[in-house]
Amino acid sequence: MTPIPPLPGRPPGDAIELAGEVLMPLADRALLWPAARTLIVADVHLGKGAAFRRAGVPVPSGATSDDLARLDALIAAHQPDRLLVLGDLFHTRLSQDEPAMAAIDAFRTRHGGLQISAVRGNHDRQVERLPAAWRIEWIAGRRHQPPFVFAHEPEPDPRGLVLAGHLHPVLLLKSRRDAARLPVFWFRHAQRIGVLPSFGSFTGGYPVRPEAADAVIAVTPDGLVPIQSGKSFDPSAPCMS
Repeated sequence: MTPIPPLPGRPPGDAIELAGEVLMPLADRALLWPAARTLIVADVHLGKGAAFRRAGVPVPSGATSDDLARLDALIAAHQPDRLLVLGDLFHTRLSQDEPAMAAIDAFRTRHGGLQISAVRGNHDRQVERLPAAWRIEWIAGRRHQPPFVFAHEPEPDPRGLVLAGHLHPVLLLKSRRDAARLPVFWFRHAQRIGVLPSFGSFTGGYPVRPEAADAVIAVTPDGLVPIQSGKSFDPSAPCMS
């Protein structure tokens, strides 16, 4: 397997340091942990469009295939050993005859050697009925992997720095003539919590109001833009095992 490219050759600003570990926010709303060869995403919500169509809402199809293609591209670019989902990999129960089932089957076949782990989110219902061939490791509650605690809901944890999703954080930017609603990585330094933007393309967003000490990185059509630098996490803070 091709190794993840070394960080020193990357442009300035790509990497951030959290709890003494180097992480890379990516413009496609994912987070790379090179040392652990792990690609981290949150709130993919596969099958959400199908759920709306079953309810009689005429939304376009193809969101699940598009999001899986984005994951394909990230996996090809960074060659992780593990894909870690911070909750809500699925939006709701999938019917066996839905096109999303075939698309997920094909994705798993393409990445047969990839470990897929998912924190069980509030939308991940009836995961016991999913095909065993997908080989998804479901994490009930939280996963402590020092120095981080991987979770779905962004609540503090005494064991380490929490990385979570659930909120779908966005930032509202306004001028006299224009306004923009941008997905953001939101690092809440005082609480030792990092919240990832939702990965799914068919998801809403929760406008956040960062504190002065928070760091915020916005996802724009031209790439990532630091909006607020905040203060660095304290790498010397104890991580309780």
